[in-house]
Amino acid sequence: MIVLVGASASGKTEIAKKMFEIFGYQKCVTTTTRPKRQNETDGKDYHFLDQETFIEAIKKDLFYEVSTYHNHYYGIQKKDVFDQGIVIVEPKGANTLIDKLNQEVYIVYIETSEALRQKRMLERGDSSDLVLERILFDRQVFYRDAFKKIDLIVQNEDQTIDMLAQTIHNHYQSYLKEKK
Repeated sequence: MIVLVGASASGKTEIAKKMFEIFGYQKCVTTTTRPKRQNETDGKDYHFLDQETFIEAIKKDLFYEVSTYHNHYYGIQKKDVFDQGIVIVEPKGANTLIDKLNQEVYIVYIETSEALRQKRMLERGDSSDLVLERILFDRQVFYRDAFKKIDLIVQNEDQTIDMLAQTIHNHYQSYLKEKK
């Protein structure tokens, strides 16, 4: 399973979409309590649950990992993890997956400058206050030493999404061959 990690608006989702389209990877749909955005579909983009239902799922041990981000729960349900899947998490979630699944996870850290991320967030309609909050939060959470392992670091500044998807795919396929 490929685990994509990067700060807000680093390009994780767009890279994942391209990898689904070009290489046939499948999304490991994560579960959240955050409100659904206008263009999102339940079961496709996320499994959207209310907080009470989410907490019940935690009690039933249905998740590999659970985290909170901007006062909302996020988690990866055990039923949503599979080979040739891609999941997007934050560093704590990546470390939990490393602990529980070890060599079954391939960690890709996507680095993007704050200026470019800020521009992307504003262009997608996030408020200035929310953008500032995310930038400040991300400075504390998204840094290389926060990870137990990183298999690949990609810079999302001036390459196309197609090029980044190709790079990740090539490295992951080499990783799978070495693992055998």
